[in-house]
Amino acid sequence: MTGDLKDLNDKLEEVIRRLNSLEAMITETRRYPEVANLMHNLKIGAQLYDEPLKMIQRLLEVKHYLDRNTESRDEITREILNVLALKGPQNISELTREIASIRGKASRVTVKKRIDALLKEKIVTKIETGRYQLTDQ
Repeated sequence: MTGDLKDLNDKLEEVIRRLNSLEAMITETRRYPEVANLMHNLKIGAQLYDEPLKMIQRLLEVKHYLDRNTESRDEITREILNVLALKGPQNISELTREIASIRGKASRVTVKKRIDALLKEKIVTKIETGRYQLTDQ
């Protein structure tokens, strides 16, 4: 199922790239402004499906990971993975706030330890903005 979602997402991104190219060409000629507007609206409509597909894919990856590694996953780790799947890249402070809102309390030190363990397992990667995201599988 995850592969199917990835294929669908790749195809959608290709459609969006092509729509961008067509829109640029039509806009450049300025001969058909109504068609350019239609292309723009079509592109926006296609983009509406992009992020939900990525989120579903991330959630499925987390589920598969947790299913394979049930013995080593505590509640905080599961919540961290779910937050990253639902909200995308987060820094330690943002993750701590999200976990606290879910559980009622959270320690920044504990969240950092769990992130470090997930980094070692290559389940999470640190990106250039200092945020953490799920590793593309």
